[in-house]
Amino acid sequence: MANELPYFRFTVQAWQNGKIAIEDYSLKGLFIDICGYYWVQDCSIDLAMLEKRFRDAKEMVSQLIELGIIKVIEDKIICIDFLNEQFDLLSEKREKRANAGRLGGFAKRSNAKAKPEQTDSYKDKDKDKDKDKDNLYRSFLHLSITSSENKKLLDVGYTQSQLDMVYDKIENYKNNKKYKSLFLTAKNWVADIPKNGNDLSKTDLEKRSQEARKRGFSVNEHGDIISA
Repeated sequence: MANELPYFRFTVQAWQNGKIAIEDYSLKGLFIDICGYYWVQDCSIDLAMLEKRFRDAKEMVSQLIELGIIKVIEDKIICIDFLNEQFDLLSEKREKRANAGRLGGFAKRSNAKAKPEQTDSYKDKDKDKDKDKDNLYRSFLHLSITSSENKKLLDVGYTQSQLDMVYDKIENYKNNKKYKSLFLTAKNWVADIPKNGNDLSKTDLEKRSQEARKRGFSVNEHGDIISA
């Protein structure tokens, strides 16, 4: 399938955050060369093939294995996880297209190979991103929340003004870079804030007020959240 899958996806963030990132340049260069060889061999090689192909760098090959960057599983089969994931996904799509072609009468001959469009799996993700963008309610820095996610918080019992104040607080929070999801962060921040429309006992009101103040809010005599 090397001709049908001529290239694999290289994700910069995964590379920079992976084990290989802290190794020296020679080891990095060897690893990317091994990745290319592994891919054109349909992600199916054993240790003997690898050592023969890179016989002048056996020591560095062993180092990559010891570091866990390259794995050797049973029967001395070589395994590079991120390439296996891509290959399996694209091979599955290839098989589905081939079956669809046969069922639809489009197969020109019994041994015809349906060429996959390697970017299909990524196009699907891009479409999802476009949908989320159209459905976006609020975004700042690296965080965003969709209208549907915002509605989930409204359905719990909070008002839009309460949620907007929470979003503002998160945006102005100096350590907000550590958050990965505005929806989950907001959900956590409002958890201890009283919902509007509920009268509380004096004890509960004081408790809720204390919790609200921790988040930078205050509440009125009914337990309704108001800005600080």
